[in-house]
Amino acid sequence: MPKVIVVGAGWFGLIAAKTYLQINPTHTLLLLESSTTIGGTWSQDRVYDGLVTHNAVGALEVSDTPLEGAPTAEGYIRGEDVANYLVQFAEKYNLLSRIVFEAAVDSIERDVDTKQWILKLARKSEGEDEVRCEKLIMATGLTSMPFTPTDIEIMDPKMTMFHSAELKKWQEILQIDKQEVERVTIYGGGKSAFDAAYMCVAAGKKVDWIIRESGQSVSSMFSAKALGKTSPLMASKRLFNALSPCIYDSETMTSRFLHGTSLGRWIVRTYWKTLNSIIMKKHGMYTSENGRKLVPELGEMGGFWSGSTPTGVISQPDFLTHLHAPNSLITIHRTSITSIKGTTIHLANGTSLTSNAHIWCTGWIRDTTPLARNNPELALQAGIPMPKENSPKHWETLESAAEDRIKSLFPLLSTPPPYKPIQRSNTPYRLYRLLAPPAMADVGDYTLVFVGMTHTPATGMIAELQALWATAYLDGRIPLEGMKEKMEKEVAEVNVWMKRRYLNLGEKCANLTFEFMPYLDTLVGDLGLNRRRKGRVREWFGTYSPRDYRGIISEWVRKSEKADRQSFKGN
Repeated sequence: MPKVIVVGAGWFGLIAAKTYLQINPTHTLLLLESSTTIGGTWSQDRVYDGLVTHNAVGALEVSDTPLEGAPTAEGYIRGEDVANYLVQFAEKYNLLSRIVFEAAVDSIERDVDTKQWILKLARKSEGEDEVRCEKLIMATGLTSMPFTPTDIEIMDPKMTMFHSAELKKWQEILQIDKQEVERVTIYGGGKSAFDAAYMCVAAGKKVDWIIRESGQSVSSMFSAKALGKTSPLMASKRLFNALSPCIYDSETMTSRFLHGTSLGRWIVRTYWKTLNSIIMKKHGMYTSENGRKLVPELGEMGGFWSGSTPTGVISQPDFLTHLHAPNSLITIHRTSITSIKGTTIHLANGTSLTSNAHIWCTGWIRDTTPLARNNPELALQAGIPMPKENSPKHWETLESAAEDRIKSLFPLLSTPPPYKPIQRSNTPYRLYRLLAPPAMADVGDYTLVFVGMTHTPATGMIAELQALWATAYLDGRIPLEGMKEKMEKEVAEVNVWMKRRYLNLGEKCANLTFEFMPYLDTLVGDLGLNRRRKGRVREWFGTYSPRDYRGIISEWVRKSEKADRQSFKGN
């Protein structure tokens, strides 16, 4: 029986496994992966030709293992380089031999006597259908289960239909020399829809891009470049992070001034209004009918808020040329699909479209987990989503108090642009530091942790620091016993802040698009390590990257060994 099992061999799972073994080299560890390859979203099975990430060179890697590859002309990392990097990473740290492939976890329960975790597997090949472990790292992430609408009538379709997660599988039929596919319909307004639309028009296909009427269904897309540098580098500056209200640094003097005073809020509003105006003009969004239909209806500070989809970057420089061309191959329809029959897509506005292929760019189911599926008591202990009617009443009190505090700390979040809130039947994940279940930590049960349950552009840094925090937690080095009240208060405030800050996207999942530096500081602070990795002026104006945290695992090991020696002397 392995001591530790990691569920999921994507970015977060691999780094969690590497970090845990680096600190605990004598422990046994097993990774379970439902696919045939590692990498999750960035696996070689899912990364299609031409995919470009929204990450600048140096941002999507581990601090001690640089990612090598030829960036795009705009300075962005290519998808194929990320997929290859993760394979090389797994080889370098001897993780491949620890992975069981095609081992989907069907259910997870707990032995009431031994306290071991019991994982039931649905395997496609021969092997054990049950494994046990002492400690469990859930690394299934937010993009494991594709979502397709259930309210659209589909009758005898005579077209190829697939989710954007399968673009690699179906890319061949979209190639320029494949004449059997001339027209493609795309449904959705997030990053994957922008990528799918670009892939199709670049291959000479006519695209009918369908986006629901609500303006919150379109991603706020930033320019590839800002001040001569790749745009995501701006988000990694402390100064930029400070211009967004964040619960993780609400007590700092900077936050109190910028978000708690009238002058500070004027500065913040002016900044975001100006940035939004510059982006709209630079993208020429009001120069074509297509452009006007891609403007999120989120007011003058559109780039600040998020609707139902994450913020993105237009990392393909000629996308806008295709979009605005007088004879553009793209036609955008702001309506919804009512039915699909044969080769015809029927829209709510009465239009009918002929299609040879249809791509669902409709996102992911984010609140599903194999953990405690039929065990409400264990689900409550684990902090996972559950039907709201089963949630303990004290959470209503905590969330009500959190609403008042968030509005008081950040008055700007009290007045969002008009939007239609989604109605969810389940509670959100309730995890301390977005990682650990408070009910278990409160009684010293440090055997379960979640990583990668946060949408963020700072995947490299957050994955590494979450992995280190998670390892320290599983090792019992972050004492949280008897702190349930404090932890639950923070969980409620963080979840309320997410919904206030990111509207419907924050309702769907945790999100740290513009505020990840204060979160990273919080994790590093919990470990008692140095949060300020640059110093002086560069601390505020320099760009943070994973390389700024190089050596942090060694720092933690030395600190732990010193604490152990002192404890031994004391005894």
